[in-house]
Amino acid sequence: MSRNATVILMIIFCLILLQSCGTPPEGTVDSETIDIRDDPVQLPLEDQNPIKISANDYDITIKPKAEYILKGLVLSRKNYGSDWNSTIAPCDLAVAWGKMTTTGLYKKVRWSQSNRWYYWRYDEEFPFDNTFIARYSANVHAIPANDNLRAALRNISAWDTIEAYGFLVYVDAVKGESNFWWNSSLSREDAGDGSCEVMYIEEIKYRGKLYR
Repeated sequence: MSRNATVILMIIFCLILLQSCGTPPEGTVDSETIDIRDDPVQLPLEDQNPIKISANDYDITIKPKAEYILKGLVLSRKNYGSDWNSTIAPCDLAVAWGKMTTTGLYKKVRWSQSNRWYYWRYDEEFPFDNTFIARYSANVHAIPANDNLRAALRNISAWDTIEAYGFLVYVDAVKGESNFWWNSSLSREDAGDGSCEVMYIEEIKYRGKLYR
């Protein structure tokens, strides 16, 4: 192979690598410790304007239902790209807080995610049942407010401690004659279908940086 051909191949490889990695998120230094001992904070909303997005031939309306502050430990992150939801939510975050983290019990559970669900398995000696796990953990469908937050979400790894601010939302989407919807839970006590949080994220902090 000639030297010129080698150089061209190296340039193409670098371009592909850069495209796959994407633009890194821009954040500001924030070294304040994130306290994950307490439950997420949920506050009522009044007269919050809906957020409208047009993308990939979808007309999407995001309706905030409650203000939400989530501080927790990321157990797993799952990227998505083939469902309609991925138009606005590129990933889900499985997150634990409170007694699940302060006791270290999350280490005794095997966590996984698939098809917008999260799953757990534990051995017989685990001291609590499924209700306890569902009470102190959640699968969060993460909707970033902009491209910088989208990049920040994709950079999160398991065992990162995060603090996210935004809203729990109801999503309505239309594409042609097809209609889709997505509704956030407003309870930390529920389990099963409909129990996940759908969160529109305006700020997120992890590894000493705040992203907006």
